[in-house]
This record gives sequence, C-alpha cells and structure tokens, in this order.
Amino acid sequence: MSGLAKTLIVSDLHLGNGGSYDIFAGGETLPSLLRRFAAPGHTVICNGDGVDFLMNEDPLELSEARAVEQATQICQNPVTQGVLHAIGDVLAAGASVVFRLGNHDIELALPGVQATLRAHLGQPDAVRAKLQFQRGNEPAIIDAGGARILITHGEQNDEWNKVDYPHLPGPGAPPSAHAEDFRYAPGSKLVKTIMNPLKRAYGLKLIDLIKPDFQGGVLTALAVSPQAVKEVFKGSTVDLLLQLRQSKHSPTTFGSDEEDDLGLARALDAAHLTAEEQETLAAILSDGTDQPESFAFDSETLSSLTLKLAKAGLAAYAKAQRKLTGAAGQQFFALAPDETEWNEAKRLAHKYGVSAVVFGHSHAARFQQQDGLTYLNTGTWIRLISLPAPDASDEEWTDFLTLARKNPQLDPAKGQMVPILTRCTAAIIEPSPTGGASLQLIEVDPSGQLLTRAHGHIPPHEAKP
Repeated sequence: MSGLAKTLIVSDLHLGNGGSYDIFAGGETLPSLLRRFAAPGHTVICNGDGVDFLMNEDPLELSEARAVEQATQICQNPVTQGVLHAIGDVLAAGASVVFRLGNHDIELALPGVQATLRAHLGQPDAVRAKLQFQRGNEPAIIDAGGARILITHGEQNDEWNKVDYPHLPGPGAPPSAHAEDFRYAPGSKLVKTIMNPLKRAYGLKLIDLIKPDFQGGVLTALAVSPQAVKEVFKGSTVDLLLQLRQSKHSPTTFGSDEEDDLGLARALDAAHLTAEEQETLAAILSDGTDQPESFAFDSETLSSLTLKLAKAGLAAYAKAQRKLTGAAGQQFFALAPDETEWNEAKRLAHKYGVSAVVFGHSHAARFQQQDGLTYLNTGTWIRLISLPAPDASDEEWTDFLTLARKNPQLDPAKGQMVPILTRCTAAIIEPSPTGGASLQLIEVDPSGQLLTRAHGHIPPHEAKP
C-alpha cells in the first residue's frame, strides 16, 4: 500500500446467517482484502446489500425488534463474524468504514440493528462507535485528488427494488418517517413470497445465482420445475395465472402490458412460444382437474417449451457473460455496461457534476471509459452460474437444464450440477500525486492475490462556468 489514502468499495456481499438461504462466497478472501486497508486515512465503503435481511422466512414487515433478532443471527454466523472482525481491525487501525444501504439491507437504517453490528466487531466501544451507516436516498460523492466520484448502490433506477426512503425511519430520516408507513419494494416482496419458497420447498437454489431479475428467475424456474412454480404461486398473494389470458381467437395468449403487473407476459413473449407451447404451459399451470398429467403432454412440445423458457429466462444473464481466454469453459460477466446502465451513469454524472460513477446492485462487474465519463460496477461476492454461451446449441442448453433438474439444490454431495463460479470483485480509488485519481476494478483470486481487471485515470473535476 502506498502512503496515499485509498478507498476500497465492495458491494452485494449478501452476508447471511449461515442457513440454507445463505449465498455469500467470500469468507476466505474478504477478511484479508479488508485488512489491506487497515491504516490511517484509508476508507472502506460497503456499497449496499452488504447484509441480507431477506434470506429468511420471517414476515416482511419493518419491525426493529425482529430486525435486531435477524441481525444477531447474521452476526453470530462464523463466516459473517470473520468479516465483521476484519472490519473491526480496519477501524482500530485508524481507517474509516461505511455501510451504505441497499435494497436487501434497509434494516441497517434502524438504530438497534446498527448497535448489533457494532457489538460484533470484536473491538472496544471507542473503536466500534466509528462504524458509519449511510442511507442511500442520495449518492455519496468523494473527492480524490480533485476528481469527483459518485457512489451509489444503483437500485434508485430499478422500479422493482427502489427503496421507500421517505418512510424509512432511523438517523437522518425525515420527521414523517414511521415504520408502520414503510413499504418494501416489489422485488423484496417477491423474494419472500415466491423465490424463498421455491428454494425451501423445492430446492431451486439456482434462482439465487441469477442476476436480480424476477421475471428471468420465474421463467428459469418454470423451465426446471413448472409444478413447483405452480404450487408456490398458488399459495402466495400473487397468482401466476393472472398473467395468462385465454383468448377467443387463439388457444392461449398472454396479457397486455396493462394487465401484466409482474412483467411476466413481456418476458414470456420474449420466449416466442408457439400456440401449442403456450397451450401446454397454460395446461401445466392450470388448476383444472380435466387437464392431462405432465407426462402425457407431447414430449417434443414439452422439450421445446422448457428450452425456450430457459433461454428467455436466462437471456439477460447469458448475454452479459463472455468466455475469458484460457478459462476452459468458465464464463464471466462482460465488462462493457449495457445501454441502460450507461445511460443511468451519464444521467447521474450530469446531475451531480462528477466524472466517475460507481454502482453495485446488478451483480455484474463493469468498467467503461467514454466521453469523459468512467463507469464501474463492483460486482458481487456470491456464487454465480456458469451458463452456456448465448449462441450455444440447443443440445448444450438441454444438457444444462438436465443438470439443473437433477440437482436443483446445487449440492456437490448429490452429484453433478450446473457449473458454479465465484468472481470476488471490488473497486479501489487512489489519488494521483499529479492530480486526479486512479480507479481500478480488481478481482481477488482464491489465494488472496489482487488482479487488476480494468483501470483508468479520473482527471480533476473542472467546474463548468
């Protein structure tokens, strides 16, 4: 480490309680990375979803007592404990540590939860009191060598996961904020009412490893286990069959955008199902007793249906991946952001007068410099699915689905499973002695070595007249 103050930014750790829903994968590497910044002047920023309060079966309502109980269980998990003790060491060495809220850890806004995390840092009161928490309703803007860099989790432009900050209580909240008025985002509700039951009752853990995309997750689950999806939706407050509309002019059509509250009709449209495939899917999901059993369906139609559902469900995820040279079939997220990500970065850069924007949320590590703007996404510290290439043959996709059906729990003890990988990535900001700052996207390999995946120089900000 040089003598210049550095800032480490990590996001989407999803630290959990060690239970069946836990998806954090950096227990061996994150503590050592954090301790690299245990020196005066350095800063560590956990940029949202550092702790995951959705990975449980508790009711989804904002209760400080329940949130404290959940936080205690998370903090007592030995893996999480190792991370928190590393954070305590960073604070004890004179560095700063900041937890910014994301859409999976809004409970960090509550004083009792903050006190719980501080109590598990393994440090005396004077040290643990230095741990900071920041709400995410406004971005953080840091100055590094005169360069202005904006930091935000990134859910603010995601209608499914936008946080209800006006009603979220806690330090820094508006006077009108009360827990009883707070409303969880639709994405959080769907994790609890649909995704978690699919994981618990039917072992579909692969849903955790798909980028935060509810529609893609449901279509993928339909491809792997349509009966499981039928049963879960049947018992939830959301009825999947409302997304399907019988038409007098064709066997089965899907609802218009106005009728499609969950966006499933648009996602299903992207699968380009034939009339026969649509009819088969509707029959599988129907509660009617006169429908044939699934094994009685035409096997060729079932095969083409599930293949199309899988490709449509994983389309965004697969498109975002690429093969790395020499990686022998391992696929990682491509670094180039998509148009939506880049446009949001440009909007925020213009609004806040910055030259670089750092996001999390999407779980996809990104880096791009163009037209005076630098965009970086810090990626995630959970396991990821290694998918067939977007242009892979139907045979390769069929083999993938076969493995997913045989071992949906992703349990190595139960035999072969879909390929899993981890890519522990983060951002490092370092002021330059000559002005401006360097911004790096780094990856931590299993041995703890830091690998630079992309980097660029951010010039000092020039105020516009």
